[in-house]
Amino acid sequence: MEIFNETVEFKNDRYVVHLPFTKSYDELSDNYSVVKQRFQNLWRRFSHDLELHQQYREIIRDYAEQGIIEDVKADIKGNESNRPVYYLPHQAIRKEGHLTSKTRIVFDAGSHQNNELSLNNCLWPGEKLKPKSFRYID
Repeated sequence: MEIFNETVEFKNDRYVVHLPFTKSYDELSDNYSVVKQRFQNLWRRFSHDLELHQQYREIIRDYAEQGIIEDVKADIKGNESNRPVYYLPHQAIRKEGHLTSKTRIVFDAGSHQNNELSLNNCLWPGEKLKPKSFRYID
């Protein structure tokens, strides 16, 4: 709660709060090569499924317009926050038969290189939202 209270601000008609790091974000390694490979795999998938590509582009454009995501500047050394840059890989999840949105984008904060930390490894865990499993009684 302390991190929330210290970092919450109202900016561009929304509340913004820093991520609750347990470790220093300096401990995150450069994950560009992992994310680049994942994106190349996604791009190959798009070449076989033009509808998925179009849906993905629309979702990404919407996220950018809402300020949920932002472009990574070519000169990452000149980023405004002067913090290390960590790339968040993403993938398409498609569920046929859904009436509303059959395609959604899932961001993978657990992605990491061998023997390196992921973003999830550096954050305080949130509340468990799923109920505990039932125990069966014989």
